[in-house]
Amino acid sequence: MKIAFVGQKGIPATAGGGVENYVDHIAVRLARKGHQVLAYTRPQYVSAGNYKGVEVIATPSIPTKSLDAGTHTLASIWHSFFVPDLDVLHINSVGPAFFTLFARIGFGLKYILGGKYTKVVFTFHSADWYHSKWNLFAKSMLKLGAWIGCNFADEVITVSKSLRYFVAKEFDIKATYIPNGTDFNHITSDSELAKFGLKKRGYIVFIARLVKHKNAHILIQAYQGMARKYGKKLVIVGSGSFTPEYEAYLHSLTYGDKNIIFTGHQSGRTLKQLFANAAVYVLPSASEGLSISLLEAGSYGVPIIVSDIRENLEVVGDLANVARVNSVVSLRHKLEEVLGDYRGALELADMLQDEIKYHYSWNNIVMAIENVYYRDSNQYRGAGIQVNSVLKY
Repeated sequence: MKIAFVGQKGIPATAGGGVENYVDHIAVRLARKGHQVLAYTRPQYVSAGNYKGVEVIATPSIPTKSLDAGTHTLASIWHSFFVPDLDVLHINSVGPAFFTLFARIGFGLKYILGGKYTKVVFTFHSADWYHSKWNLFAKSMLKLGAWIGCNFADEVITVSKSLRYFVAKEFDIKATYIPNGTDFNHITSDSELAKFGLKKRGYIVFIARLVKHKNAHILIQAYQGMARKYGKKLVIVGSGSFTPEYEAYLHSLTYGDKNIIFTGHQSGRTLKQLFANAAVYVLPSASEGLSISLLEAGSYGVPIIVSDIRENLEVVGDLANVARVNSVVSLRHKLEEVLGDYRGALELADMLQDEIKYHYSWNNIVMAIENVYYRDSNQYRGAGIQVNSVLKY
């Protein structure tokens, strides 16, 4: 089968966030299974070439906050029309999904003219119009993109059960739920920590893009209000996404505080060690699809604190500490509670680690996505069936 991925900044996922990680893990595993896999990239992020058996193709974009994703998606879909014998075009995220109808029309014409029919699959990662970085017009276009993607793709996948419910309620479409996943290649080394002045279990970590809805500012304020007897540093791992004002605001909050460390974007061994050796991982976000960062932290058995939004609770259940979303006071109390009863927090983390190992394996998720690619869309469109019994439904 020949499959092309559209909507990501590029792979490897050295830039970007959850969508790039999703495509990276899925595309590479599909290539290992013998599929011919293409992934489009924006050249300012990742160069064209071959990445672990995946053909990475650069197409142009207008690299501004509002036009980057859309223009790149349009150029990539146009390029895909000329890829011979393409079986699946897999579109990711609600912004790129705006061009789903364009893809269906183009591939339909190609089929009428004697070409192979190309199935269009849309993965709904997050309701991006809730993110504060977008203005009212952009939010309207993002929601319209979600509607177009859900109504005109051959198959719709959602990465969380709450998104599947949203698609059914808002658009009257029954999508297939297939969650994000994580790896379980655990490491014990802490050799990379010294360059940040860190020690094993000596820090609280936040790992996400520096955009307002991730609520890094809430965590910083909660940390600054904590009793300092716990002796932990706060580490902010990540970079912005066309959000320089917010990044500047975070740095202004922490000016002169040597216990708060910004590492910038990290990947590979350094990122794994920052996950593995943290005392506590915190995800205080106001909006998520299904956080790959949260799954990664859980896979390492690190004590976790999350905000009480549905997408986070879907992962952790009652096996993590939960703070009220957007509440500095609630998050401060949870931080002190976890550090004050660290043995209990570790016991919860061990149980959550087992749950994540069982339900969120990338290998099982790729098998589920393969089933979506292969099945007859005319027969199953909107059925919302369970494509893999191992996954958590």
